[in-house]
Amino acid sequence: MIRHYLLIGGARDVTPILRKRRPDLRITAMVAVPRLRRMLHPGECARVLALDDRAATDEWVALARAVHEREPIHAVGAFGEYDQRRAAAIADAFGMPFHAPSVIDRVYDKTLMRQRLREQGVDDTPAAPIDSPQDLKHFADEFGLPLILKPRSGSGSENIVRVSSAAELDAALAQLDGDRLVERYLEGTEISVEAFSENGIHRVVGITRKFIDADFVEIGHGVREATAADEPVADYVCSVLDALGIAFGPTHTEVIRTADGPRIVETHTRAGGDQIPQLLRAATGIDLVELAVRQSLGERVLPVLDALLAEPGRPSRAGAIRYRVPPASGRLVRVDHRDEAAAVEHVTGCTVLKEPGEPLVTPMRDSDDRVAFCTAVADDVETAGAAAELAVRRLEVVLE
Repeated sequence: MIRHYLLIGGARDVTPILRKRRPDLRITAMVAVPRLRRMLHPGECARVLALDDRAATDEWVALARAVHEREPIHAVGAFGEYDQRRAAAIADAFGMPFHAPSVIDRVYDKTLMRQRLREQGVDDTPAAPIDSPQDLKHFADEFGLPLILKPRSGSGSENIVRVSSAAELDAALAQLDGDRLVERYLEGTEISVEAFSENGIHRVVGITRKFIDADFVEIGHGVREATAADEPVADYVCSVLDALGIAFGPTHTEVIRTADGPRIVETHTRAGGDQIPQLLRAATGIDLVELAVRQSLGERVLPVLDALLAEPGRPSRAGAIRYRVPPASGRLVRVDHRDEAAAVEHVTGCTVLKEPGEPLVTPMRDSDDRVAFCTAVADDVETAGAAAELAVRRLEVVLE
């Protein structure tokens, strides 16, 4: 029986689900100090432990071990982007179910991911780590332009540079700070695939169409349930998950549908961000986060998911989100006309992401620069997207 649960991270809203499934559960949360302010429901925890984000993994393990000696821990869970490596190390040290550290390394180090997928014959997209300007030039000479320069580890469209011409190559060389990876640019439609796994069996549940700006920052999504027409991309993603050794839990895999078939951008051992799980739940009734929490508590949930997918008459609609981008650089005063935006037909909510006084930057550097968003649910992606777009255009961003 799981009586004491170690939650690593804490930004995703899972505590109410834990409480619903196990009302008497004791929860200990461990979180890095910069993310402590995003901790949800700390009062529901027996203890909340915050460490410097630069603390070594073995310090996280040692602190978890000290808690374990005082009050034995029975399960480990991590549901957000950050601290998955630390959760994997703690679970490995305690012999508890979680992704193996080697799996997390392959998922979050894009160089290791590319190497593994090439070795397994799943994806041969040209890619290489970059340690010097000469490495980048050699890659461009061998594979041509355009190409993508990105961090080996990262998310949220952060520090991604497209190089389309020889003239842009020198500017890209100036951005070679830290560990970088270069890849051949993949031309096509970008989507993400929302899947769930148990005991190495995968179910592709949702398909998310992505809308990005010129700097690769996501400004909108359209989410729908996967259909038979998605089988080629679903089969490809399942082969990716198998090759990387992902055997359980939700995954969010970003894919380009190219003329030569689907090609991976990256994957994550978590449900998607940017309201994707919430939109999928509102549109289809399938809650990937709840399934993940229940699974971490030792429940078999694939039969539950399969029953939902086969349920006669279950609504299968579509969700959409659109983001308000900064109209100019400056400090935010307020965002007006939220009520008018929320009144648009099919719109389910409008949320402001910035506090008054926060600086806004244009062009946006990454997803943290977005100002607000509106969501909508309708019978199809196009209708939901149009509603969310109309709503977000009604928002007025007032700057100093």
